[in-house]
Amino acid sequence: MSDPRAATQSATVVIGSSAQSGDLSVAHQALAIVNRDSGHMDDAVRHGFLALRHARRVTLDRQADVLATLGVVLAYAGRTDEALRRLEEAVPITPPRELPRLYLRRAHVLTMLARYREAVDDASRAIGGLHWNHDTLWEARAYNNRFDALLALGETEAADADARRAEELFRTIGQDWEEAQSMHNRALAAHDRGDLPEALTLLDRAADRYVELGNIRHDLTIDKVHTLLTAGLTEEALALSARTLAEPDLAPVRRAEMLLVAARAALGTGDVVAAEGMADKAARLFASQRRPAWQDRALLLRLRARYVADHPESGPWMIDEAQRPLRSPTARARRKEMLLRESSALVDSMRSSDAGELPVALVLHGRICGDAGRGDEATAALEEAAATRRVGAPLSRAAGWLAAALLAVHRRDRRGIYLACRRGLDAVDEHRDGLGDIELRALASGHGIEFSRLAVDEAVRSHRPRELLWWAERWRAAAFDGATRADDPGLRRDLAALRDVTRRLSSLDAGAVTAAGLVRERARLENGLRRAYRHQRASGSHRVVGSPGRQAGSRVDLEEVFAALEDDGVLVDIVDERGTLHVLTVSRGRVRHTVAGPTAGAEREADFARLTLRRAAHGRPVDLDTAARLLRDALLGPTRVLPGQPSRVVVVPPAHLLTAPWGLLPDFRDVVLTVSPSVSQWLRARRRAVGQGGQGGQGGQGGEGGQGGEVALVTGPNLTSREAEVTGLSAIHRQARVLHAEEATVAAAIEAIDGSSLAHIAAHGVFRADAPLFSSLQMADGPLTVHDLRELREPPRSFVLSACDSGGAASIGPYEALGLVANLLGMGTSVVLASVVPVNDQGCLRIMEDVHRVAERTGSVAEGWLEARTEAVGDPLRAATAASFTAWGA
Repeated sequence: MSDPRAATQSATVVIGSSAQSGDLSVAHQALAIVNRDSGHMDDAVRHGFLALRHARRVTLDRQADVLATLGVVLAYAGRTDEALRRLEEAVPITPPRELPRLYLRRAHVLTMLARYREAVDDASRAIGGLHWNHDTLWEARAYNNRFDALLALGETEAADADARRAEELFRTIGQDWEEAQSMHNRALAAHDRGDLPEALTLLDRAADRYVELGNIRHDLTIDKVHTLLTAGLTEEALALSARTLAEPDLAPVRRAEMLLVAARAALGTGDVVAAEGMADKAARLFASQRRPAWQDRALLLRLRARYVADHPESGPWMIDEAQRPLRSPTARARRKEMLLRESSALVDSMRSSDAGELPVALVLHGRICGDAGRGDEATAALEEAAATRRVGAPLSRAAGWLAAALLAVHRRDRRGIYLACRRGLDAVDEHRDGLGDIELRALASGHGIEFSRLAVDEAVRSHRPRELLWWAERWRAAAFDGATRADDPGLRRDLAALRDVTRRLSSLDAGAVTAAGLVRERARLENGLRRAYRHQRASGSHRVVGSPGRQAGSRVDLEEVFAALEDDGVLVDIVDERGTLHVLTVSRGRVRHTVAGPTAGAEREADFARLTLRRAAHGRPVDLDTAARLLRDALLGPTRVLPGQPSRVVVVPPAHLLTAPWGLLPDFRDVVLTVSPSVSQWLRARRRAVGQGGQGGQGGQGGEGGQGGEVALVTGPNLTSREAEVTGLSAIHRQARVLHAEEATVAAAIEAIDGSSLAHIAAHGVFRADAPLFSSLQMADGPLTVHDLRELREPPRSFVLSACDSGGAASIGPYEALGLVANLLGMGTSVVLASVVPVNDQGCLRIMEDVHRVAERTGSVAEGWLEARTEAVGDPLRAATAASFTAWGA
């Protein structure tokens, strides 16, 4: 129905003014449809039966048409048996010319009941008849309905073709609302073929169109939550599902579906109690609605929640492992038997319906059987799941490869483990390649964590350092594809509005009356920007900035590493393997392996070291030597890890230790030190530095300032040192382009640093752990964020950020991180010097002068940082300030 509001008004007028049963039947039928589509199911059913009562007083044709509508309304209300009875009642009294419409409605109900082949048959029969009758409106509706069944059967290309044809037909006859519905369907097809940015784009556009037409579609909301979950955006999905479940008019059918996706979201955040409860409610609702396929999905999720509760180590990858619940031996035995009964029944049910989720259920059943001591049953279940590893969508194939990997672990088959993990990660790579947006790609990588863990476990167990290095690096993916730059005035307006809101928020107390509204406005603008960038990736209306590509991103070439290190370089790669840090030292063609200690201890010492540096920045007395020694032992272990006397060291830590103050460690006091999120990213940064005339951190002439390229120096507002920092640096870089605080707007700063060989921004920074891509540097007119940096045509070769907290990063699982630095490196900058804690503005002056004096002479920011650390010895404030920075890249 193109205009629900107009239809409601017209029907209400008829009901209030006419006594004719024919008119009243049509009016109540229209209101039944409007209320059905808007979720007011009690009103929809009431109007449906009123329409039938009046229709029985008119003609059989009118009665048949109303019975068909009532059948669909009852199905939406969860009264599925009665719905099919009403549709069957309509068949013998429907005129032949009207039968195609009846077949269409029955196809819709059959799709809801997961009887997809029957639905396709009915819809195809309807399409042929409607086309013959030149009934364009209903022909378009039939294409949309057949789309649903085809998509459920996995026939995505045919489904997408039906949605596009429906959209064209609706457009030709001005059916705006149903045209939006076809756009919604195209989003579902995009989701199922793995193009999640396109799916989110179409869902957003369809939602906006529905709102314009005065209609809220809960099924679209459910689909959006599902898409967000597929992409790994769990918090967004959970918040959206909670808002929808709180709506009182949510139809029973949609409530059950929303409970299911909300349970998935809760499990993704580690709330197994909420996940189990919502999945159980969903399963009961699906059972009452006689929707067995949906009931099985809910039961599978409930089973997963119960299994994760007993096995926290198998829980969602993005949360910390919880403690196992305390149960008596008798209680544990009873629970194992309960899980075994549930998983056996679920697998049998899914086999009978040939459910697409069967491989996942089989893997879970195999694990439950193994826990219960039923080895033969466990093996049989995993073998059945492994048989699916070469067919289906990427993540479905990944489930099959996971089963194959678990079987290989059971057999102690190292080659089999590695093969299955390689193929499984390849399948997840294929899935990730469809996620153009930076946040989507990083978060979706969690699907590959279990493969990496299995392979790393095997490499540790078999004492093979080279294999451990290869597998640890296989899934480090912080080197994102190039960021996008959009030529879109609307985006620039939103960025300007975001800067204004952020600036106003910074001037208010948290409890101020206007603060809550500004926080909501900031969230709205940030969400809008995320949507806009996804739309650009989907439509291709973006420009790639300095993209290094992902050619070698997931596979490290050890020979290239050895060649890059030469004789005087050392790579220290630290791997977090189930709570224990393993240190891999690579030098002169050898890889050595030592165990440092527990990860939790390293994280505590990193927190303590950062706290020590913060105290020093405020002028308080601290013991830097003790903090450095404790941090060193926690991160590297008690034994010496550096062979000989290297001149250069590259550290590749786990994501959650990237922001440890590595420059504080005594082992690195006399070496040129750089830190990288991955070996692959370090190699790419080094290639860029060499290609630009530098020597990849080895010193010598060329590189950043020493190559004679343009230097940009930018000062932000409200620094206690005012203009002193940039004034001092401009004496070193006499040809530099300088932006003073009052003229350093975001646009001016972007223009100044674009294409520079060395960019330096002295400004206050804000790290947003909740939204790392909105971490910012404070400019004269507001925050400069990662989204602003995407405006760069060519990122600076080297970047110095003397802002407080500019080096912050949010870990995305154990292998990836998001933040200003990670994105600058991904965009093509070779080296970034930034602080991991707030620094003293006055203490920063001498540090920056040391860094730039060397960078101007040798072209190496990393060498400049070494000079700053060396010159700071004996001066506690200066030493703490130097140690608060880290050089990332090469």
